[in-house]
Amino acid sequence: MPLALISCVLIFTRPLNSQESANFEKIRDISPDGKFAVRISCSREPEDPDNIDRSLITAVELVSLPSKTDVVMLLQNQDGVSGFEPSVWSQDSNWFAGSFSSGVHDSDTSVYRRSGENFADLATDNLHIDVRNDVRNEYVDPIRWLEPCVLLLEQHSIFYGGGGDVRYQFTAKFDDKTGKFRIISKKKVRSKK
Repeated sequence: MPLALISCVLIFTRPLNSQESANFEKIRDISPDGKFAVRISCSREPEDPDNIDRSLITAVELVSLPSKTDVVMLLQNQDGVSGFEPSVWSQDSNWFAGSFSSGVHDSDTSVYRRSGENFADLATDNLHIDVRNDVRNEYVDPIRWLEPCVLLLEQHSIFYGGGGDVRYQFTAKFDDKTGKFRIISKKKVRSKK
């Protein structure tokens, strides 16, 4: 009888252990002060850890280093369709911006500001350039922090019906009084072929 019980326990614990070992995480985008980084969790090890298939991503978190303690959940992917592009840190490590996609047709930039050991999610609803055409795909990605609270971004908009595309680089500055970003400059740039 004890042998049957031990066999039963081994059978039921083996799949759980194999599932746990199939999980994968990657630490990247370390802050300049070395205290924070992005952790990307995957359902299994990707073929190319430097170019993770978006369907494998289960969560993206901002973590403290070296403990890897969660600071902010940036993305929790339930459907296996969201993606996360490289992020940018300000030189003082107090500002963080990352580009998230909810599918293959768009991406938005989220911005976080450090307060002690925590980060606050800032309002980024107006962190894009309004274009007059009927937009099919739109991607807004951070490029770099010009200084704390001043972010350089790039927007690529693709239009329906063969209407071409347009690409802008723009600068947004966070206003402490309003708690929002405002665009302080923009320029049209040549589309990449």
